[in-house]
Amino acid sequence: MAGINKESRIVEVFSADLTNKQVDKHELKDANDFIKELASNPSPDNMYELSQIMSYVINDGFQERVAYLDNIADVKRTGYGEKAQFQLEIDDLKAMFQAKSATTERSKVSNKYFSLDTEEVSIRPIVNFYDLQTGKTNLTRLAQQAAVKMDVAVAKRIQDSVYAAFSALSTPNYAAGAGIVKSTFDPILRAMQRAGGSASIMGDIEALAKFTELTGFTDVPEALALEHNENGMIGRYTGANLVKMNNPFQPNSLTNTELRKDLLYVIPSGDNELRPIKVQFEGQVHAIMPDMNINNKAVEFRFDQYVGTGVIGIRKLLGVYEDTAI
Repeated sequence: MAGINKESRIVEVFSADLTNKQVDKHELKDANDFIKELASNPSPDNMYELSQIMSYVINDGFQERVAYLDNIADVKRTGYGEKAQFQLEIDDLKAMFQAKSATTERSKVSNKYFSLDTEEVSIRPIVNFYDLQTGKTNLTRLAQQAAVKMDVAVAKRIQDSVYAAFSALSTPNYAAGAGIVKSTFDPILRAMQRAGGSASIMGDIEALAKFTELTGFTDVPEALALEHNENGMIGRYTGANLVKMNNPFQPNSLTNTELRKDLLYVIPSGDNELRPIKVQFEGQVHAIMPDMNINNKAVEFRFDQYVGTGVIGIRKLLGVYEDTAI
């Protein structure tokens, strides 16, 4: 199967399996058999082809995982070597009264532009060569784990940047309380709803669950349950959607999570360019030529994605609430 690319059928089959879409079981078997065939003849060309298939599948899983960023950040996706131009609007436009036929005062609307430096987020899985040959390595599972780890690395970087930028501010950008303190949280929500017309509240399920203490609902309507299955939305609080953030456990733990559980983000709707969180994805997930250890026959892969993140803006159109009880 020469000339593998992201539109190749084998990539489509593995990507569909990764994202829980309907896949013909015979096609999936054929795809796995082809992986075993490549591994059975580990020539440089075959190993490169195997790594390319994996990179395309991981990229599809990663892009689906980070799609939520489009709801909270100004996200730009570019080709390799391209600088994303983020626009920062300087709004000095005024409306005023004056006498009929009189000359009105001029006001100026201008923009500033800036770019981000991108860095590599990488993952280097090591796979037993025999497991590749015999099909014991589940490529879909490996791609899923890689996509999750890369997504968490990006989310951590954004989380740390946002907290550093906002924790020094005051209401309506930042506040803290033991649990969801209505008198403390609501001013943040009202400000973001006023700024954007509507707003969403995103956070870990542990923090979001405390909204039930304020609203009193115990049963989620069927329509909301269906919506949760599609996009993670788990209910509403005074007109704002409650959206669950992906936050897996750390390896070998059932208590510690990869991301903080105590932070809630109140995100106004509106123009993406007004959002203070800026993200650039440069290119897509790409593979480095795999390397086999001649002593233990372990195959090491490496997959990289170039990402730039920043928190910039004159108007901080984002609210952060820290639950000190978690």
